[in-house]
Amino acid sequence: MNEKFRYVLKSFSWGLISKLIDAGSKLITVPLLISYFGKVDFGLITLAISVNAYLQLLDLGMNTGAVKYFSVWIEQKKYKLLDYVSRTTISFYGIIGIINAIVLLFIAFYGIKYFDLEDCQVEAMQEMLFILSFLAIVNWGASVFNQLLVANHKIAIVQQVMIVRSLLSLLLVYITVYFNVGIVTYFWWFSIINSIQIIPLAYIVKKDKLIKNYMPAFKWNLFQPVLKYSLAIIAIGVFSMTATKMRPVILSLFGTEGIGIVTEFRIMETITLFIISIGGMLIKIFLPISSKIVLNNNPKEMSNFAQTATFYTTVICVLLCFPIVINSQAILRIYVGDEYINLSDWLVIWIFTIVAYLHNSPVSSLVLATGRTKILIISSGISCVLSLIVNALLCDVFGVGSAIIGYGLYILIQMSFYYIYFNRKILQLDSKAIFISFIIPLFCGIVPLLFLNMVKFRINSIYLDMLARFFVWIGVFGFLLVVTNKIEGKGRLQLNALVNRNLFR
Repeated sequence: MNEKFRYVLKSFSWGLISKLIDAGSKLITVPLLISYFGKVDFGLITLAISVNAYLQLLDLGMNTGAVKYFSVWIEQKKYKLLDYVSRTTISFYGIIGIINAIVLLFIAFYGIKYFDLEDCQVEAMQEMLFILSFLAIVNWGASVFNQLLVANHKIAIVQQVMIVRSLLSLLLVYITVYFNVGIVTYFWWFSIINSIQIIPLAYIVKKDKLIKNYMPAFKWNLFQPVLKYSLAIIAIGVFSMTATKMRPVILSLFGTEGIGIVTEFRIMETITLFIISIGGMLIKIFLPISSKIVLNNNPKEMSNFAQTATFYTTVICVLLCFPIVINSQAILRIYVGDEYINLSDWLVIWIFTIVAYLHNSPVSSLVLATGRTKILIISSGISCVLSLIVNALLCDVFGVGSAIIGYGLYILIQMSFYYIYFNRKILQLDSKAIFISFIIPLFCGIVPLLFLNMVKFRINSIYLDMLARFFVWIGVFGFLLVVTNKIEGKGRLQLNALVNRNLFR
């Protein structure tokens, strides 16, 4: 394999490993901590972290905006501008960190009474909020170094640091249980582990000469374009999060099945969260590439990237999603029992909407790289509002399925805007060619799925049955991909040539 082509594969592989280790770590540590601290006291940790999570939406916008501009300036070798703006970003995050700390201290002193805590829990909660406020500036500052490394095509290093963090968190839980550590002491070291990631990230950024020093700068006039663009991304993020996070609220407000309907939604959401997080990682990988392609303003290169990356993105999405589809009933039976097997059809529909959403990651990154986000904000707002209305109207008819239908409408409207407007008007791309790049691997995944639905396995072990179905599916899927001559033939040559021209010039 060409050395230069390995960037995308290496970044995705390390990201996938990081997500798997993090998920596995939480799968192990959460039950242990609940058993050790008790359900109520463990809830304090969750509450403290949740209270501090409200400002993360701002980081979503700045991450995208900073990576977009940093990537372009690295490509143009404007290192002086990069240094000024990145150090001004440190100042910006410092201000956010101070505000974050003040809010946490205010809650600790004056807002603690609203949490309905026992007297013995108030002091522990206050101490945890003090810890978070003390580390707030450091935690926000780490974002700058993360963004610089992603922009410089070193996202793999960022993921490696995340892996070390997950393993240290796992070790901390073992030490806590073995040495009978108290909840506040545990939370202190847990917060330290999450904060010290700034050290290796800052060191590598300085070593790569992406930043001259760590002193904050105040070049607000140079920083203004990054902030302006980031605010637009935040607006898009608000609509996206609302369409996603408001669904259980809508179910509880308009449903007639009681709070149990929210539990059903949460069960399916837990199964799909890992795949959705992978999708967010794909856009982060593609954005530095897209920023350089847009900067070069070469329609042919943009078209090649959109078609080829869409094909491989769809292959990845199918590989992640379809194993859940073919074993949906078995997964639900193992996870929550036979009582919830009836959710399998809705789970399958949800999975298909995720594939439809994630396949557009390369084109979405191109649109974000252009900086023309006005219509994107409008389309996000329209699709968000209509999806929630449909969710509410169909609650009595479809129950938890109304949330899936509403989300499907959100994705359908978004995809329509891309294929009808963004592809043609903004990027001058051939929507038909991009759709073909999506539909071919999707078709290759659906064919063995239909075959498995017709052939009934008779294996007594549910786990062996799942493995057998998976291996049959992936064997036929791989064979069909080879037959289409996409992976081993023209598709790989196109992607290699594209990466050679754009990523490592």
